[in-house]
Amino acid sequence: MQLIVHHWDADGICSASLIAKHLVSEGCTNVSPPIGEFRFDERVWKAIGSSESVFVADLNVPGEVERIDRKTTFFDHHIQPRIQNRLVRQINPAINGEKAPSCAFVISRHIDWWGVESVIGTVGDVGREALSIPEIKKSMERLGMSEEDAVKIATLMDTNHISGNREGVEKAVRVVGELEWRELISFEPWIRQSERIEEEFRSVISSVSSEGKRAFVEFKSDFNIISRVARHLVWEVGYDEALVINRDFGRRVQLYYRVSKKISREKDLANLISKLRSAGVNAGGKDEVVGCVFSPNKWDVVREIVYDHLGWFG
Repeated sequence: MQLIVHHWDADGICSASLIAKHLVSEGCTNVSPPIGEFRFDERVWKAIGSSESVFVADLNVPGEVERIDRKTTFFDHHIQPRIQNRLVRQINPAINGEKAPSCAFVISRHIDWWGVESVIGTVGDVGREALSIPEIKKSMERLGMSEEDAVKIATLMDTNHISGNREGVEKAVRVVGELEWRELISFEPWIRQSERIEEEFRSVISSVSSEGKRAFVEFKSDFNIISRVARHLVWEVGYDEALVINRDFGRRVQLYYRVSKKISREKDLANLISKLRSAGVNAGGKDEVVGCVFSPNKWDVVREIVYDHLGWFG
């Protein structure tokens, strides 16, 4: 049995579906780590131990991948070091200084196949910017999929992780693989989750504070909405920086920092990620994003690191 370990968002789900369709030579199963945590828990390690080979997709967990003791293919597009584990084949343009908009894009290019998953995974990660990418634009035209359709599906797919539904995340891989894309727009379990999330999202957005081109919001919620809040503040409202903090997500703290593309280089987020990891904080990200989750007792440490790097905190 082959195993796919994938990220919980739309890109991770679509990446896992692409692997299941095009790269798995025999039966497979898929698992996702605890939502919001860049680590493999006991459940994931048990699944790895029962598998013959492993695919890891869209998870910036190089430390965990280094520990895998069987043949592994590691697809990603986040900033990370080159894997030293000889059992691992690492396919990530970022290790050679190249950029890719999504993991689904990396896999589609690797297998030379473009379809629904290529589109939704990329839209899920970079939003409407995906429409300027030739491969994505051509795929949408061939599928008869509009911009609104693609955004809607990606948003609905993300309701699984936003609502903390780990089982839903894992089931979504099969749903994407089996349903025609038009059916995904009206998939009832995702619609019901979406309605609950929208109410919570509006409440958080109403409490945002700002200074110039910076936005800050701190809240407590069982919904994993920090990445969506940050994307909204930067992509839709137009802030250059957004720092979003959930002080109580399953008794842990989530911190998510996003910047606009125009200031990403000067912010050097790869360095910030490195500082957080050196302090024992579970952190990941890419050029424009840093996300981390940690126990409340590390709050002062994380706050000091982030403040020293950014020069502000709330």
